[in-house]
Amino acid sequence: MRRMGAGAALAAAAVLLLAGRAGAQPAAAPAAAPAVEPAAMDALRAMGAYLRTLKAFRVEATTTDEDVLEDGQKVQYDGRATILARMPDGLHAEVSNDRVDRMFFYDGRTFTLFGRRLNLFATIPAPPTIGKLADQLDTEHGLTVPLVDLFRWGSDGWTTESITGALDLGPASVAGTTCEQYAFRTDEVDWQIWIQKGEFPLPRKLVITTRTDEARPQHTAVFTWDLAPSFSAGAFTFEPPEGAGRVVLARAAGR
Repeated sequence: MRRMGAGAALAAAAVLLLAGRAGAQPAAAPAAAPAVEPAAMDALRAMGAYLRTLKAFRVEATTTDEDVLEDGQKVQYDGRATILARMPDGLHAEVSNDRVDRMFFYDGRTFTLFGRRLNLFATIPAPPTIGKLADQLDTEHGLTVPLVDLFRWGSDGWTTESITGALDLGPASVAGTTCEQYAFRTDEVDWQIWIQKGEFPLPRKLVITTRTDEARPQHTAVFTWDLAPSFSAGAFTFEPPEGAGRVVLARAAGR
C-alpha cells in the first residue's frame, strides 16, 4: 500500500475538519474537456501532407512495448522495425523483437509474410497500393502493416475527427534533432508525437498510451529516416530461402 506523506496527511485532515464544520458540499463540477489547440492540429496535418509527398524512404524504428500481466504488473519488451517503401506499390519491412521475427514483401501484385525463425511463408494476391494492402490485411487477416501510421497520416480518408484534445508542448530534441512535441487525445488512447522542425516535418518519436486499460500500457517508437534510399527492384519481391515451407495465411476470426 502506498504511504501518505506528512504534508498530504495534514491536508487530508484539514479537508475532513472543514467538511465536518460545513456539512455536505455540492458535487464537484465535471472536469473540463481537454483543449484542442489549432496550432497542434495544423502541425499534425502538415506532417501528414509532407509524408504523402515522399516517393521513397527508409525508416528504422526502435520500439518499446508494454504488456499487462493478469495481476496488473506491466512488463516491457524492446524491438526494431525497418521499412523500405516505394510509393505507392513497393514495401519491404522487417520486424524483430523477443516474440516475433518477420519480413513483409509487397510488389504491387503479391504480398508475402515470412517468419524467419520458423522458415515459413505465406503469399496472397494484393491490391495496387500500400494503403489498400493495409486495409486488406487488417480486415481479412487481422494483420497490421509495420509502422502503418506513416502511410495513414494525410492520406485520402484520413480524418482528425476522433481527436478530442491537442496540445503543443513546446520544443524538444530527439537523438539530436530539434523537434516540437505535441500531445493528442482520443476516447481510447493518449498519444504524443515529436515532429522535426523546419522544411522536413518528419515524425521522430511516438508514444501511445492505452486509456481503455487501467494499467495504461504504452508503445514507444523512435524513428531514424533516410529520404534517399538506394534499392533494387527486387527488394520488394520474396525469394524463398532453402528449405522454406509454404503455408496458408490465416484469415481473421469470422472473416
